[in-house]
Parts: sequence; C-alpha cells; structure tokens
Amino acid sequence: MRNIVPQVSTSDDRVSERQVLAALVKRLKRWDLEQLAAPGEESVDRPRSPVKVDFLGHAGRFVEAEGVQAVDASFTVTCPGRDVYGSVSTWFGNTGASLACGVNPRTKESWIQEAYRLTCGPR
Repeated sequence: MRNIVPQVSTSDDRVSERQVLAALVKRLKRWDLEQLAAPGEESVDRPRSPVKVDFLGHAGRFVEAEGVQAVDASFTVTCPGRDVYGSVSTWFGNTGASLACGVNPRTKESWIQEAYRLTCGPR
C-alpha cells in the first residue's frame, strides 16, 4: 500500500495552500476544489466502503484493489512585484477493481496491472 500525503510549498508564505489548490483546479479544468485532498489528508485514511463480491462459486484467490489518482505539479506565477514559485502534491478520487489471480485483468490501466502484480505476482 502506498500513502500519498498532499503538500504545498511556495517561495512566498503570503500565498496560501488553498490559493494554490484553487489555481490547480482552475488550470486542470476537471475537478472542484473539494474533490482534491487537502494538505495533510493521507490517502490511506480515506473512508472505504465494505467490499461485497460474489464470484458465483468460483474458487481461487481474489483481490480487491482501491486507488486514488495522484497529481504532482510545480508552478511559477507572476504576482505584483514578484514571482512566486512552488510545488503541489495532492490526490483525488476513489476507484476500485476486483481481480482474480491467474486471470489476466485485460486493461491498460497501470494501477490495476500494478495491483495485480503486487498481489498475485507476475503473470
């Protein structure tokens, strides 16, 4: 299991973490600010739903994989009288997959392939 801990660093303390995350959301044009993890919010601590899987009587080793999408970016912005630069790391989302060891997951999604490899071993 990997743990992603969001963080924001800037060259100017007058630029808040919230401002940086809001600018990232605006730039990416994909999510709302509330969907991004705030600094200090660890990915392993997010709420999880109980998994209920019915494999119709098939025997074998089955894996439930959960993941988030990570965003790492660096930036430079011109403010009145100065340039501010920094970096931001965060995560968003909640995605999952059910896998059966010994059965090719048949996906190009790298996180699913990684979950399969880490749990079931090489194909």
